[in-house]
Amino acid sequence: MTDLAFGGRGLSKEGGFVIFVEGALPGDRVLARITRRKPHYAEARTEKVLAPSADRVAPVCSHTAVCGGCRFQDLAYEEQLRQKERQVADCLKHLGGLQATMRPIVPAPRLFGYRNKMEYSFGRDSEQGLDLTLGLHRRGLFDRPFDLERCHIASETSSALVAFVRDRARAAQLTPYHTRRREGLLRFLVVREGVRTGQVMVNLVASEDLPIFDLWATEIRERFPAVRSVLLNTTRRLSQVATGDVERVLSGSDRIEETLAGLTFEISSGSFFQTNTEQAERLLGIALEGLALGGGERVLDLYSGTGTFTLPIARRVREAIGIESNEAAVRDAERNAKRNGIENARFLAGEAERMDLTGRGADAVIVDPPRVGLHATAVAKLIDLAAPRLVYVSCNPSTLGRDLAMLCDAGGSGGRGGAGGGYALDWVQPVDMFPHTAHIECVAALSRRS
Repeated sequence: MTDLAFGGRGLSKEGGFVIFVEGALPGDRVLARITRRKPHYAEARTEKVLAPSADRVAPVCSHTAVCGGCRFQDLAYEEQLRQKERQVADCLKHLGGLQATMRPIVPAPRLFGYRNKMEYSFGRDSEQGLDLTLGLHRRGLFDRPFDLERCHIASETSSALVAFVRDRARAAQLTPYHTRRREGLLRFLVVREGVRTGQVMVNLVASEDLPIFDLWATEIRERFPAVRSVLLNTTRRLSQVATGDVERVLSGSDRIEETLAGLTFEISSGSFFQTNTEQAERLLGIALEGLALGGGERVLDLYSGTGTFTLPIARRVREAIGIESNEAAVRDAERNAKRNGIENARFLAGEAERMDLTGRGADAVIVDPPRVGLHATAVAKLIDLAAPRLVYVSCNPSTLGRDLAMLCDAGGSGGRGGAGGGYALDWVQPVDMFPHTAHIECVAALSRRS
């Protein structure tokens, strides 16, 4: 294997032919079976590692071989960082046509126990003779969760809660939801934690409400003193999404608290909050560097969520305006602003591509869109807004490359380094928010061309 492909598979090249190999690492020599063949590439699965890479290490987790989350616990962390840095550069070059100034990737201070939110899925495993499982998805199989013993990127409390709920569900002979048959009761168990406050939220997602859930909630609060909130979200949707249409507080509060950048945030079951609290502060610091604030600016924050970026920015500028399509998140953001005594932050509910951005004016803009990236209309609105500084926070280097190409090429052929309109890309900073996984976070700093 020569490299890692974006997403985590090993990459082998035979002349101009590319083979993506599941379960292989750079430097490995493996015996693999072709599972899919196309004219210019093939997909394969490792059957045996003949000669391991010098960068292979013994994984901490017993689930590494099957789990779809931590794909790289058996790869030395330094090599993980090198591969992620290279993948960002490749995406910018091949998908965006951009030669960016790449800053060295920011490593994570903690390689384990860093996640403050975990979504565990209920399922069944006929091969193991299990009518109910609770854990994480098998690699490449989204309808067969395996029984989790211990997830090392989450806390011990999180894994203990999985074991407790699974035991109670089996004892009560409750059924997991079946995505193909569209029947069954239990769907997800979501555990959220305030790593700075020690507060824990347990959210059960099911197809209907049962009295037994109240009994579980009482016992959870007794056995796990850190649990402040036990919720039940019910839904009859056919799709599998870890949210409900109706929420009921089974015990305690409907939210927990976490601190970030010296501010206290209230987190509800549907709130977006950065999943790695420590690295989120580093991400914020890099974004602030890109914004280059002087103190008198008006800043727009698109896809602002619950104000994770908007509120710290507001403390440094004249006015900060957050724009978010999720109305519940907007309410949370307003509550967080009030909680922290921040009066120069406003939050608007709406989709960035549908709102009039130019009429608001801005000295700087920060965007943090979902994995699908920016809508083309939103890109056009940002270009028309013409804020002197633009910072793009991305969790997907592929869509980042595409969007930066549009932002930097607007107004003519000079967008990739010439004198055309739009923005110039100053630098890109990868941040490793999620060690041992294929996910990569980036901050891109852009400045408006004259």
